Amino acid sequence: MADDGFYSAGELANLGFKSFGNNVFISRKCSIYGASGISVGNNVRIDDFSVLSGNITVGDYVHISAYAALYGKNGIRIGNFCGVSPRSTVFSATDDFSGEWMVSPMVPQRLTNVSGGTVVFEDFVQIGANTTVMPAVTLKEGAVTGACSLVLKDLDEWTINFGVPCKFYRERKRRAKELSLRV
Repeated sequence: MADDGFYSAGELANLGFKSFGNNVFISRKCSIYGASGISVGNNVRIDDFSVLSGNITVGDYVHISAYAALYGKNGIRIGNFCGVSPRSTVFSATDDFSGEWMVSPMVPQRLTNVSGGTVVFEDFVQIGANTTVMPAVTLKEGAVTGACSLVLKDLDEWTINFGVPCKFYRERKRRAKELSLRV
């Protein structure tokens, strides 16, 4: 493939990913930290200025848009047919901002209180632009968020949610699941 701004399969192999599938397009302008902890499925596109850091598993038919950031210290699992819209951030760990502890990766770990848990996007999940997902949250199959949402707790399957904090708006149709059988 001609140089179109994405890494070739050979270049991806040299980056040291845990694994990656076929038809993978990762921008050369994407920042990747700890590639050995990152698995990428088939038919995946990761756009310019995205950040991938930590333990991340990306399924098949996934699009991670420009300026998205995935911080997977405690793990992020993205299922099949999912999308992360521009400028969205997914955190699997967070500092304690109470003032009881120091906040920074540059101070000794014994002086910080980082907590968190795995973030899971089940199949057919989509998060809208500028959405923030906090640690230890599961977005169940088909859950979506509107733009500028703050996800603090699990979202039910096949629902549309939005807001700060993110709340249920209405049920979502399931035709996308039916259409996926035609891929």
